[in-house]
Amino acid sequence: MYPEVKIFFDPIRERQLEDTMPALHDKMEVATVINGRDEFEDMDLVLPHRVPHTIWRVDHGMVRPYWIRWKEEEIMVTPIELTKHFKTERPVHMEF
Repeated sequence: MYPEVKIFFDPIRERQLEDTMPALHDKMEVATVINGRDEFEDMDLVLPHRVPHTIWRVDHGMVRPYWIRWKEEEIMVTPIELTKHFKTERPVHMEF
């Protein structure tokens, strides 16, 4: 059963070669991977730094579905992994 309220995340852009982990950390952005499915291939995106905090504070945040709006589509995702920077404890990588 899905929650009645949908939580949407809007990516900033597709991840580029210059979007290294240190560069994204400095800009307070988070590298994100959406694992491919039958409908689409893997996607590498950059999300705002507040997205992992939203997941952590929502009830049952790591097991509920979220939606990512990308190119006129709504992609339903569920978090698999959230990685924090070892010194600053800010999120640096997410996998859906």
